[in-house]
Amino acid sequence: MFWFNRLKGYLMRLVKPSIYISGMDHVFKLWQESNTKERGILLLTFSPMFVSMGGVLFSIVYFVLFVLPSFLFSVLGWGILTALFGAGGKYCYKYFTGKEVKDEGDKNVIDVDFSEDSGTDTDAPEGGEAPAAKKTTHKKADA
Repeated sequence: MFWFNRLKGYLMRLVKPSIYISGMDHVFKLWQESNTKERGILLLTFSPMFVSMGGVLFSIVYFVLFVLPSFLFSVLGWGILTALFGAGGKYCYKYFTGKEVKDEGDKNVIDVDFSEDSGTDTDAPEGGEAPAAKKTTHKKADA
C-alpha cells in the first residue's frame, strides 16, 4: 500500500495548481538570497515553469480580449441580421401579395380602435340618461 499512497500524493500535487503557485514565493525568496551561480541554476531549472505560466496568462488575456468579444459581436450581428431580414421579408410579402403577416403577440391584449364620438354608452343606468362623455386630449411627450 506504500506505492498507492505515494502515487496518490504525486497525483494530488499534479492536480492542485495552488501547490505550484505557492512554491513560486519560495523561488523568489531564493532568488533574492542567492548569488550569481545559484541564480543561473534557478533560471535554468525553473524557466520552463515560468514560460508555461506566461503561456497560461497569455492564453487567458488573448481569450478575454479577442475570442470572447468576437463571439459576442458575431452573435449580436446574427441577431441584427435576423431582425433586419425578418422585417424585410414581411415588407416584401406585403408588397407582392397585398396580405400582411401579423404577429400573434400577447393573447391577453385586446387590440381595439377607440373613438370618443360614438354617442352611445353601453354602461348607461336603467331609466336614466348616460352622463356626458368627457373629452380628453392626449399630448405627445416631447422627445
